Amino acid sequence: MNTTGPGTSGTVHGGPGDMPPGTVPPPGTRQHGPAAGRHPRHRRMRVLASAAAAATAAAALAAGVTAARHAASAAPSPPAAVTSALARTSADSYIFSLDTTVQVAGRTLNSDVVSGAFDPRHDRGTELLTARSAGQTQRAQIRFIGADLYTSVSPGSGFGKPWDKSPAAAAAAGGMPPGDLYGFVSDRPVSPAALTVVLRAPGTAVRDAGPVSGPGWTGTRYTFTARLYDGRESVSGTVYVDQQGQVRRLMTSTTQQGRRAAKKAGPTTRRDITFGHFTAPVPASAPPASQVKYTSGEPYWGFYF
Repeated sequence: MNTTGPGTSGTVHGGPGDMPPGTVPPPGTRQHGPAAGRHPRHRRMRVLASAAAAATAAAALAAGVTAARHAASAAPSPPAAVTSALARTSADSYIFSLDTTVQVAGRTLNSDVVSGAFDPRHDRGTELLTARSAGQTQRAQIRFIGADLYTSVSPGSGFGKPWDKSPAAAAAAGGMPPGDLYGFVSDRPVSPAALTVVLRAPGTAVRDAGPVSGPGWTGTRYTFTARLYDGRESVSGTVYVDQQGQVRRLMTSTTQQGRRAAKKAGPTTRRDITFGHFTAPVPASAPPASQVKYTSGEPYWGFYF
């Protein structure tokens, strides 16, 4: 360790007995023993060698400091780091777990728990959803198989058969519910890239909030705030990004303002999503044809979370 500062100059030496063989004592130190006064040329060569080594070490240290400064200056900004992590995580397979709660004035209106996995390279994914609202519970299974989307809802989906089959392209064209910029629907895969539209909104602020870690990984915590729809909706959140540039956790809080003159706070939606098992295979297969009813139009769109 190289220590510098007031009162520190070069290397601190102990007495002659503390020096390694072949080292010339510092000025003012008397050398004892049979070697005293011998081989002045050799000692001079050692002094020159030591000076050369010190110069080399100083040059290496300066080069290291310069490289560190360049590396620091080349580090991406917090907005760039987070948007890059969202894109990177969404580009390959992952598993996820999502908890969503909607509250108004401290009262819970509904909650959803979703878990699943998705492989965008092969267009395969599965989701299990449990939705609770007004004292009722519904469960759904969703499978994404290539160009097809399969949905099974219990109890009582009204499909006529256990599964509804519809084209995935129709879901992609359907868009989000009116007035909602960020969220998830049951006919499209849960993807971390959905947050990108919020981070790119005018006035969004993203900050580095320091280190963070989890089981088997370390990384950086980022926080952000955004105001959408001319301030009628505010979004704040935290994103955990590991050292490989992958999103590990994503927490958001979205509050809608009331439309009346008083502009009281409307519902607040809190989402907590974790991601992991990156690049792992995602086993997913279509249900048996005898259990499927085909819908050629817009797919079943029963859940927004």
